[in-house]
Amino acid sequence: MNRFADQYGEIGANMPSEEERISEHNEVLLDRLDNIMPGLLQEENFDAWLVIGRENNEDPIISTLLPGSFYGASRITAFLLTEDKRFVLSPYGSKMEDFYESAWRVEDGDIFKSIATLLEDLRIESLGIDFSEDFAVADGITHSLFESLRNQLSGKVNLVSAENIAINWLQTRTDREIEIYRHLDRIAHVIIRNAFSRDNITPGVTKTRDIELLLKKLAYDIGLKTWFGPDVDFQRKGVEDARCTGLIEEGDLLHCDFGFMYNGLATDTQQVFYLKKEGYDDLKLGLAEVIRRTNEVQNILARNFREGITGNELLRVSLEDAKVKGLDAAIYSHPVGYHGHGAGPVIGLWNNQDRISGAGDLKIRNMTCFAMELNCRTRLSLWDEQNVYGFLEETVAFTDNEIDYLDGRQKELFLI
Repeated sequence: MNRFADQYGEIGANMPSEEERISEHNEVLLDRLDNIMPGLLQEENFDAWLVIGRENNEDPIISTLLPGSFYGASRITAFLLTEDKRFVLSPYGSKMEDFYESAWRVEDGDIFKSIATLLEDLRIESLGIDFSEDFAVADGITHSLFESLRNQLSGKVNLVSAENIAINWLQTRTDREIEIYRHLDRIAHVIIRNAFSRDNITPGVTKTRDIELLLKKLAYDIGLKTWFGPDVDFQRKGVEDARCTGLIEEGDLLHCDFGFMYNGLATDTQQVFYLKKEGYDDLKLGLAEVIRRTNEVQNILARNFREGITGNELLRVSLEDAKVKGLDAAIYSHPVGYHGHGAGPVIGLWNNQDRISGAGDLKIRNMTCFAMELNCRTRLSLWDEQNVYGFLEETVAFTDNEIDYLDGRQKELFLI
């Protein structure tokens, strides 16, 4: 009996309705606007932050500011934020008055004139807007909107990059969001364990693509949307390719990479399974050692996480520590939040274990979430000295200088 199928059924039966999701979204948004936004604005050297976008070509920040019943900008939509005031300029601004003061109506005419008047009334001298050379999520204002704004203001307001606040708004989480993430991490683990079972995998019949589609369906059937793939592959004794795809056989070491979205939050999880081969002592094969050594790399990275260290420095010291312990590690961890590959400091890339300009130079901040993604390569004597990789990834929270594995982590070889 697959107990994870039962857990999946229970999760599905208790998923929030659309109305409940919208209510939860709105509670989280108000919490963020009240308790995160003012502090972030205090860190900046400009007077106000303007987020503006056009329907079907929105600034990435806009979706994070809209109430739960909205799916994108309408015509031109703008938000003006100061330490103590919040305004919206939108054809549907009156429907957002639980969150913002509506400062424009369609009958008022040119929205840029209204923005200029509002800035003058508030005595705004410097205005942060979303343009950035290094970070796509902070580069949301289009050329035409920038020019329209600049022409209307005629040099009366200094336009500066809002790069830092855009990144920090996207990466900073509230206590409520971290608790939501804890539940989402549990859902991810249950879906994966449900998919990787003898109920769903028949050696010599099932293909990796079948499990990819099953993971996607299991998410979709309870109202979740995957944000990539998912990806399933395997390692096999005698085959050097660490990411094989195709027909699954007994004795394969299976690996999945799976992530979904819920109410604007992304998960990202990787786990490893061994499809037991009859007549073999699985632990003597040494595969359990692959997981243990990969856990050591996780421990090293978690110990080195601290507020104020850059992603590049965190990568460097962690790789050095791993090398001292004889671990052949690769680290390529990234923030998660509103995006799967989220805003914030990047800690290595799978194809670059050296300094990463831009995102790698950002500093670790408190109340953020990451996909702790890495691997450790182990040479196994019982696989004829073949290199075997432990690919692991967990969605974690970083609070008060500690890593929180929200629903635990894989610490043993999962057997099928």
